[in-house]
Amino acid sequence: MNDPNGIIYHDGWWHLYYQHNPGGDEWGDIHWGHARSRDLLHWEHLPIALRPQQIDGELHCYSGCCAQNTAGEPRILYTSVPPAPGRATQVFATPEDNACIAWTQHTTAPALDLATHDGPAFEGDWRDPYVFQTAGRTFLILGACIGPDAVIALYENPDGDLRHWTYRGNLVSAPRTEVKFFECPSIVPAGDRWILFVSPCREVEWLSGTLDLAAYRFVVERRGRFDAGNCYYATHAKVGPDGRAFAFGWALRFPKNRRWNGCLGVIREVWLDETGELHTAPLAELSALHSEEINFPAQTLSDAPCSLNLPDTDSCRGHLEFTLQPDGVLHVKLAGVVVQIDAAGARFDEHPVIPLAHGGRVQFEWMLDHSLLEVFVNHRACYTKVIAYPTASELVLQATPGTELISGRMFELQLKPDQSGDQLAETG
Repeated sequence: MNDPNGIIYHDGWWHLYYQHNPGGDEWGDIHWGHARSRDLLHWEHLPIALRPQQIDGELHCYSGCCAQNTAGEPRILYTSVPPAPGRATQVFATPEDNACIAWTQHTTAPALDLATHDGPAFEGDWRDPYVFQTAGRTFLILGACIGPDAVIALYENPDGDLRHWTYRGNLVSAPRTEVKFFECPSIVPAGDRWILFVSPCREVEWLSGTLDLAAYRFVVERRGRFDAGNCYYATHAKVGPDGRAFAFGWALRFPKNRRWNGCLGVIREVWLDETGELHTAPLAELSALHSEEINFPAQTLSDAPCSLNLPDTDSCRGHLEFTLQPDGVLHVKLAGVVVQIDAAGARFDEHPVIPLAHGGRVQFEWMLDHSLLEVFVNHRACYTKVIAYPTASELVLQATPGTELISGRMFELQLKPDQSGDQLAETG
């Protein structure tokens, strides 16, 4: 798998679609895979949802979204890719039943076509639609290029049927010397602000700010990296029925020739503080998977390495809390990953520093799921790393003398029978 697509909560189920090659463990022959869940923890694998309609000249089903029209009916919008040198179109798909398992792709009647749309002459690489609603209006954004700029184009659907779209302008733009392309844009509200996620052919970025629907632009207030490393990409954000905003992302760079490749990273909750800075944490529901608990004693650290022994497990979640002086430096080493935290922020391995103001308190959280390690510092800095030979048998701490480990605990994680009363075909 690669990009998560079309995430929607409908009729008591979370539906997750994703870019998928059913015939191999490398990119190619792109379909939409499908899974669903009651709790975002236990997933039922379902039949492929979208497949290239070769009879209509479709080569790939690229990324897109799933949204409800004004009648509450789910609809998919995705980028249909023809054989070269044809131009991509944005195609509409309708479910064949309320379960959203089987879909009809309206490939020959695209919802948006560069040849007929009322916008500028975007280049053929024009893709990854995402639908959102605000102020009783329905909009769509997608990545595009025109002249020297990469842009996020904005369209509006006037009647709520999601079939007809009017170009409104470019929400965000950047020189192509700085941003090659805005892949997989998605946007969610956060109070009176919005969070815009983009995958600009490098580390995923977030932007916070306001939507100016008179000028049809996104007014950026703050921005940053959503993940410090290069093993996390193609974020797709969605607001749940309880109002929480979630970010789904693709974990990549696994060793080749394993007969599988790519997985979904831990689902992250996202929110903004009063300054517009992004905060994030692993899905709260993960606590339902906690089993064996280990507590670490409080202690004073020094510049001599201190090792905490961990049980032999490849699926665990841990949380440490420290006090750190303003000029102090803390190093944490886990499963081969080295994290340095100081006044400048958090540095993961050799990647650039992610700024954060720790105020003397540092919260360090990790998730190890077999060969995938994800680290969170103060709900502000994140790092995803593929671990070829996973182990969590030792946690090494080293810090400026006087640094305190004030609390620490770790849980082994275990999938449990689904509690919804439904018998799921598989869990994973």
